[in-house]
Amino acid sequence: MADFRGLGFDPVPGDPGAVAEAARRCVAAATRLREVRAPGEIPEWAGPSAQAHAERAGRAVTGLAATPEAMDAAAGVLEGWAGTLVAHHRRAEELDVRAGAARRAVVDAEDDVERAATEAQFSPAGAGNLAAARTRLAHRRQDLDRVLTEARDLERLHATEASRVAGRLTALGDGTPLPSAPDFRGLATRLESFSAAGRELGVTVARTPVAPVTPPPGAVSAFAAALGGR
Repeated sequence: MADFRGLGFDPVPGDPGAVAEAARRCVAAATRLREVRAPGEIPEWAGPSAQAHAERAGRAVTGLAATPEAMDAAAGVLEGWAGTLVAHHRRAEELDVRAGAARRAVVDAEDDVERAATEAQFSPAGAGNLAAARTRLAHRRQDLDRVLTEARDLERLHATEASRVAGRLTALGDGTPLPSAPDFRGLATRLESFSAAGRELGVTVARTPVAPVTPPPGAVSAFAAALGGR
């Protein structure tokens, strides 16, 4: 993560590389889920228990049918957010350089004021130099304030964009949760560094647009393995 010492704060939280990796894992998860197939027809001699299990597994596969498309859509959103993060990071780095220079100028101006004040104590002529030094210090502080204001503006823009992207991720699917959805707490922890937008991915993958069903173990493993959750 970037260390914005000049600004004194990080106006653009989020790791572009981590977001891009999340997008790649979404694509991989979609590919794996498309490989999940409904069980073949169970012969009558297999018994009602086997038939019931096969029917439930079939319903689960049907329930997962729209999920690969949602994962592909999530990948597209995350890829776009990764690009935005790169642009915002570059802007923040430029502001950080300017802020560092402005802070050093303020320190130098403060030293000038201190020296001028000492001289003014021993020479009446030093009063003019002291006034000029104080004026320069005020200007240097204004320069720093302007850079910090630009950084705060970028921070607000960044937060707005992150919320917008998070909303797009949240909108994938109809919001109906699986009653026996896999535990995505580990995944959510990994996504915390991806910004608010990335964290919404954990919600997206736990949805289905059809009647709630319990997914087969293989499908749950595909979610977790492809996305890095354990």
